[in-house]
Amino acid sequence: MGFLDNTSVTVDAILTKLGRERLSQGAFRVTRFALSDEEVDYKLYDVSHPNGTDSYGSVIENMNLLEALPNKAGFMSHLIDATQAGSTLNVGQTQYSNLDSNSTINFTPKTIGGAAESYTVMISNRNYFQFTGLGRKKSHVFASGTTVNIDGQIFGTPDIGTSTIEVTGNTSGLVQIITASIKFTVGGEGDGEGSDGGDSGGSNTGGGPDKGNKGEDNR
Repeated sequence: MGFLDNTSVTVDAILTKLGRERLSQGAFRVTRFALSDEEVDYKLYDVSHPNGTDSYGSVIENMNLLEALPNKAGFMSHLIDATQAGSTLNVGQTQYSNLDSNSTINFTPKTIGGAAESYTVMISNRNYFQFTGLGRKKSHVFASGTTVNIDGQIFGTPDIGTSTIEVTGNTSGLVQIITASIKFTVGGEGDGEGSDGGDSGGSNTGGGPDKGNKGEDNR
């Protein structure tokens, strides 16, 4: 794997062993191809950028491009299945700002224009938000029609913490990103930007305490 110079429009293609063999025989002909956004981390889309809407995607637009990868097993395409063309994933509100630690985010994912499906929901920072009743799970699969409940957490620093909540349709591959910011709790302990611990219930090894201690002075 390598990186391409993204200062100009670049098309990079490499041939498989079979492709090189056919090229040597004069029988190589491109009949179809696929594009991928594998190197794009959409969580870097910053709707709070101080320079406004034109700069929301500036980090993504300046990311290095990856070289083409001939090994299908290592290729991770994020493209949407063609059968889902025109479908959208609706989660309602996608931006929450300056929430308190006793706040709860509720949404019911729904695929519009496509078949009913289950959804995988992943929280980027569990020091700021956690699934209700699921301890410190990083991600969880929810059946179609299920309401997802996510609770704010207590932490001491920084003043404002931001986490993304990624919702993915398990059949369609459609993705929605919810961005939520939460205020620190006076008297709370823990660094919200520290490690957010393991993927289970139990004690908090990162920033603030689990949901069960919300609303209390955690000193």
